[in-house]
Amino acid sequence: MAEALAAMLSFPPDNVAKLTPKEYDQEIQHYGKALERIPTVFWTKPVDGQNVLELLNPAINSIPFAVALVEQIKATGKDKSRNVALLNWALIFFACFDPVQVRYASDQWVQLLGWVRDKLRANSIPDFTPITAAMLRLDPTAGTFTSHHLTLVRTCLGAGLPSQALPIIDKNIYAFPTSPPKNVPEELASEEHELSNGFITSKSNFTNKVHTEHILEYYLLGAHVYIGLRNFTRARLFLEYVLLTPSQQHTASVLQVEAYKKWVLIGLLAEGKAYPLPRTHDTAVMKSIRALAKPYDVLSDCFEKRDWRKFHAEMDFGAQVWHEDGTLRMVREVCDALLRFRVMDLAKTYAALEVSRIASNCEFNDAETLQMLQEMIRHGGLNASLTPGATAGEAVLRFHNTDSGPSSARVQENELEAQTKRIDDLVTFVRDADRRLQLTKEYVEYQKRSKRQGSMMDGDPADLMDLTWDAPAPTITDEGDEDIMAS
Repeated sequence: MAEALAAMLSFPPDNVAKLTPKEYDQEIQHYGKALERIPTVFWTKPVDGQNVLELLNPAINSIPFAVALVEQIKATGKDKSRNVALLNWALIFFACFDPVQVRYASDQWVQLLGWVRDKLRANSIPDFTPITAAMLRLDPTAGTFTSHHLTLVRTCLGAGLPSQALPIIDKNIYAFPTSPPKNVPEELASEEHELSNGFITSKSNFTNKVHTEHILEYYLLGAHVYIGLRNFTRARLFLEYVLLTPSQQHTASVLQVEAYKKWVLIGLLAEGKAYPLPRTHDTAVMKSIRALAKPYDVLSDCFEKRDWRKFHAEMDFGAQVWHEDGTLRMVREVCDALLRFRVMDLAKTYAALEVSRIASNCEFNDAETLQMLQEMIRHGGLNASLTPGATAGEAVLRFHNTDSGPSSARVQENELEAQTKRIDDLVTFVRDADRRLQLTKEYVEYQKRSKRQGSMMDGDPADLMDLTWDAPAPTITDEGDEDIMAS
């Protein structure tokens, strides 16, 4: 047992900081083989009355700690008290493991992630932050899409804790796990990777196989999270990803139809009109999507015309559709928003207005209109104030200007900083994509063809130009240009 413990503690060496990535890789590969020779029983057997986990530091001895945890979980079975103790050890591990070492223990890391997630869910523990912490510790950018991204969002929504998925879905996806190009040396896991797709690949075992429907579902569920949190800007972006996903034979996915329905509704909520379709959408796919989501386009048309009574009639008529789609609550919210936008439209013409005139415009009585306006102002849906009058109709609604002042300047400054950060990140992602593109077989062949074509252009390009002149065809007259333009 002493020899097994010595093998567990033999890495990292004292000079680990001075090792090059190649030397580190060689050392840890040799270390992994030494751990494989340790019999399974030694991972679960006490050492001088102590659990082997107590003798290992999860931040320094991350690989053997993960192996010991996995083996003890397998040996524990349904012992509740023992499972609770192992869960606590796993939570400690997720908070401090060495992310570089774990790149060489992907199997154990994935098993622990799934086990902890299942235990938290089974024990009704309303806290999935250890899962997000583990994912971000391995990949601080969370930018390489994995099956764990989707599972986390599913889990948080299923538990009624959508906000706990934000640390992951707030990160932009810039890559998907791929296989390294053939005849190109694989990047070492020990290297300092600018982006995580260097070590999270289809061969690294950090993720199950990812299909298109998984990506569509991830973005659709992520949009649901943002809609619930009233972050319509981010929700719109996620829905746009779904709508623009290319498909074979120009066929529409059920998930794309679902995304379009949400696209219409949140546009009405956020801007008082349906969002314009993305410019690069597939015309054939979008035609199919809109045919399947026609009731929502009808609602949108009524909303944009500010026809509240017709909207209400269409909403009642399609009640079964909204119920089956799970959008009944959103449609009702859109109905309320229609009245709010009708009032906000008045601000384009008036600075202040009596409640009686607003009531006449909205086709309500004075008391109902006054109560509606008070609710809008209280919930932040209307930037205005009410001056009391002798009666409900004589009260005055005063609209406030939202486009000036120090608070507006701060908002614009924050938006500019956020936009600058997004551009900087995008430059990094594009640079990495270009580098990886240059390693592919197709790019190499393209370069070869370009060089062959370039060799034909030796000398002054002007000398190679075709300077011969062909006389115009006899059928073309001096008035040919005018005839062409007329046609």
